[in-house]
Amino acid sequence: MVLYGQVLVGAPGSGKTTYCNGMQQYLRLIGRETLVVNLDPANEFQPPTTHDDHQEEVEADSNVPLESQSQTESHLPYDVILDVSEEIINLSSVMVNLSLGPNGGLIYCLEYIQHHIATLVQMLTKRIDDYCRENCNAPPPYLLFDLPGQVELYTHNTCVQSILHTLVKELDLRLVAVHLVDAHSCTDASKFISAALLSTTTMLRLELPAVNVLSKIDLLSVYGGEDSIPFNLDFFMDCQELDRLLPYLEEGNGFGKEDSFLVHDKKTEENEEEERNILEDEDYKRARYKTRNTRFYKRHSKLHRELCELIDDYSLLSYVPLDINDAVSVGRLVARIDKCNGYVFTGRSRKTESSSSSTPLAAGGGAGGGDVDNTNMEDMFQCAMQMDNEWRYEQIADIQERYMGSAFHDDENVEERTR
Repeated sequence: MVLYGQVLVGAPGSGKTTYCNGMQQYLRLIGRETLVVNLDPANEFQPPTTHDDHQEEVEADSNVPLESQSQTESHLPYDVILDVSEEIINLSSVMVNLSLGPNGGLIYCLEYIQHHIATLVQMLTKRIDDYCRENCNAPPPYLLFDLPGQVELYTHNTCVQSILHTLVKELDLRLVAVHLVDAHSCTDASKFISAALLSTTTMLRLELPAVNVLSKIDLLSVYGGEDSIPFNLDFFMDCQELDRLLPYLEEGNGFGKEDSFLVHDKKTEENEEEERNILEDEDYKRARYKTRNTRFYKRHSKLHRELCELIDDYSLLSYVPLDINDAVSVGRLVARIDKCNGYVFTGRSRKTESSSSSTPLAAGGGAGGGDVDNTNMEDMFQCAMQMDNEWRYEQIADIQERYMGSAFHDDENVEERTR
């Protein structure tokens, strides 16, 4: 029994939980049953202030087995098939009992799960079998694995890598690592270079097919619209020639034009005049020249350039923009992910759509069986080309027009941003 799924990684606040909720709803709408495996011990239930009535409810529910409680009710916004924070280990208990901090406690939790990986595999296998049996031998569910976002779990520790490799081997899983990066990183050169370096490190460490995502792309307009990023969106999607960001990084602001000090404020004549006066001040020019010729500044600039060259040398990165509330945006991402883990070659989506109209002749041998085989072959190739018939320029133009303002497409702006 082959299983398919996604592994969600990304820095805290990048939108992993929101992604799991939105992706689960979208996949169910297109006929693909999806369940989440919460592997984040810190994503646990925080009980409210207890009252007498609430205590009675808790005592009444204590008679129900823990396994049935976890499958029917969850504090998480999505439906889970297994929640490690409720059934195996949680961060708050580790911090209290072992006197560890948040980061050390989380590392302990992941190492504990790694040590008891056989129990995790057994629990997952049993619940997947129960799901298939309860749904009349339906195909196994599509799985989303929600992981912690602490960077040290992927850069200085191998427990996550070991857990995933064991799950792939024991459960015959076809996984894709989906790395979420907040689109706000595009508005600051240093943040984007750091995010690109982390994405490359995560891809190399997890050793899984990977799709990198710019999440919360709809919030770029809140960050400043067309003035919030120094280049067109396709520059950040391709993630090539990152050394073009160095001038913005060296200026110390990373936003829009190199010498813009007041990007976040609404431009007024007084602000513009004040900015010009600062740039033309002789003392400022001398201080700036002196700073750029210091030994520390030169070594710092060299470090940034080497990091950009390192990312370019691997040449592994590209980002997919995502608005989790937009079905078209989610559909483009699902098409990319399905190609990475091979789900497009299963033909399950076509079978789900045609199951209601199937006939005994089509289900049996003879000509009907040949039609089914032809349908599956057609499904394999058509799904492999899903969403590729849309020009990439049209996708980028649609995102920029919707979330960054139509003025971004003016010839003068485009020419200025692509210099």
